[in-house]
Amino acid sequence: MGKKKGKARQPEKKASSSSNRWFFIIAGIVIIGLALVVGGKMTNGKVEDKKNSFTVKGGETRPVMDPSQFTGMVRAAYAAAQANPQVLDQVYCYCYCDDPPFNHKSLLSCFVETHGAG
Repeated sequence: MGKKKGKARQPEKKASSSSNRWFFIIAGIVIIGLALVVGGKMTNGKVEDKKNSFTVKGGETRPVMDPSQFTGMVRAAYAAAQANPQVLDQVYCYCYCDDPPFNHKSLLSCFVETHGAG
């Protein structure tokens, strides 16, 4: 009795769900980044140059709010600001909070009040 000659059946490869997941994570980050860049600079289709220079006034003297008043990532952000005030006082805040009514001096100013909580 003869044996059938032919190719042995190979198991099918399953699509890697982790590679798909990474693709969507990276794509999402790129889309969000583009939306933030374009959204911050475009108004009615016209590019606006709100700031000509990124100067940091610095010199914030008020203490950072106690991180225990917050939860989650906000608490971690306030704890980082409390641990490194000299660094944040040299960083420009890109939410334009240096304009009225906030008149912040640097990114550190966002964390001396609840403005840094969102």
